Amino acid sequence: MPGVAASAHETLTGDEHAKGCREDGLLVTALQETVPQIIYLVVWFIVGTFMGSFVGVLAYRIPREQQWVKGHSVCPACGHQLGVLDLVPIWSYVFLRGRCRYCHARIGARYLWIEVATGLLLVGVAWRLGWSIATLRFALMTVLALAVGIIDFETGLVPDAVVLPGAVIGLAFGALSGWQGLLGSVGGAVIGAGLFALIILFSRGGMGWGDATLGLMLGAFLGWRLAIVFLFLAFVIGAIVGIVLMVFFKKKGKDAMPFGPAMAVGAYVAAVAGNDLISWYLTTMFRR
Repeated sequence: MPGVAASAHETLTGDEHAKGCREDGLLVTALQETVPQIIYLVVWFIVGTFMGSFVGVLAYRIPREQQWVKGHSVCPACGHQLGVLDLVPIWSYVFLRGRCRYCHARIGARYLWIEVATGLLLVGVAWRLGWSIATLRFALMTVLALAVGIIDFETGLVPDAVVLPGAVIGLAFGALSGWQGLLGSVGGAVIGAGLFALIILFSRGGMGWGDATLGLMLGAFLGWRLAIVFLFLAFVIGAIVGIVLMVFFKKKGKDAMPFGPAMAVGAYVAAVAGNDLISWYLTTMFRR
């Protein structure tokens, strides 16, 4: 995993910041030697399921304009406050057979699948990037992007309450690598938001400003190089999904189609494989 971790650091800050990537190298090496990789990934899956529960809270409460920063979880059917044993990701749903412990109303399986999906996505980040600050950075980006993607898919809205603080967090991660890292994050934010802003201005409503703010957040997390990869992937994914919807589900080109999910998927792929895609592209294009 040392090689994987080094690659992850390059993903985080760019090749020009490799010098400062291993300041905690002794601690990282010690952890790698002490904790088997499978345990490391299992821990990330468990963390991911709890973060998936948080994603479910965001996806449910924000569109309904409910408090999500604090407050107790309650059953949507009977309003009973849920206890600790009712909130254990995956286990509670399976143990209670998908029903409320108090009123026995059925609980939607979407909560279970969100928890499982988030756990698997974070395992993918940890497996690809290893023991690095990049893993934490892109794991957090994945959680926020997943929440926004679900909300956009279900309501057509991109909540500023998530993406604007998320953009600040992305810039803060860039700042951890010094001025060059911060400039890289600023550049990614400008690229991510700027392209959508231009499309909105020139198309007069072809896309919404929510796409621009989501691009701002994702670009801040990814940095300028991976932001370019993310945008390319997002438009390819969006085009493929649009064609499928038009061919098989009779959607029309003028119908509104949420772009947030495609952006979330594109950002995730860019985070875990963006550098490999860049290397492949450059090798292919400039091969003698």
